[in-house]
Amino acid sequence: MSRWLRFLSVHSALCSLLIALPVNAVEPLKLYGTESVYRVERKGDPIGEYRLRFRPKPDGSFAVEASMQLELKVLGLFRYAFSYRAEELWQEANRLKAMTVFIDDDGDTREWRVERREDGLYRLEGDKQALRLGDQLLTTNHWHPGMPHQTSVLNTLTGDVSRLDVQSLGEEMIQVGERKLTALGYRLGGDLEDTLTWYDSTGRWLGMEFTARDGSRIRVQLQAANELAERGAL
Repeated sequence: MSRWLRFLSVHSALCSLLIALPVNAVEPLKLYGTESVYRVERKGDPIGEYRLRFRPKPDGSFAVEASMQLELKVLGLFRYAFSYRAEELWQEANRLKAMTVFIDDDGDTREWRVERREDGLYRLEGDKQALRLGDQLLTTNHWHPGMPHQTSVLNTLTGDVSRLDVQSLGEEMIQVGERKLTALGYRLGGDLEDTLTWYDSTGRWLGMEFTARDGSRIRVQLQAANELAERGAL
């Protein structure tokens, strides 16, 4: 088999694994363990950390805690800090039950929550009228392997629903610790046009890249962890 045909065969197999993965079959603890840590970089320099924690519930539901802490100095003159915390509660892998979000954007704070009612998911914020968002929505915390196959998602930074027009970018190698992983890349498109995201063949999220308000590119990348290596995931 030629090298080109071998490449096409491997690429097709990886795509099939992700596309065929049943949403209800997603088991976060098997993908990530109880915690997954990501390094955040700007122009190649570390500026913070993104962290996911997974907690199973006795009734079969599970919680996902996402947090991000960023801090940087611009031209050495002033400091910018960003803090983000979110907790998602899932009845099952494709049914979000509730969510809370707190954002501190360099002193400008915002807090809102989502709750499931009979006719779908609603955003509640302060004394504003509850806003219906939809029903079966994944979130932009990115951990769910079904993310690249959505046409709309709950944007956890804005509290709105973002439209997607996902394009596959094919394979590339992603460095995780001392190892390289074969990853499938996607451009989310639509309202998140400049956001790129990567997953491995099991559906594990490896990281993303997007443009900051100052035009610089921000890279979020999975860091090696003992629990992943012990499971043979790397």
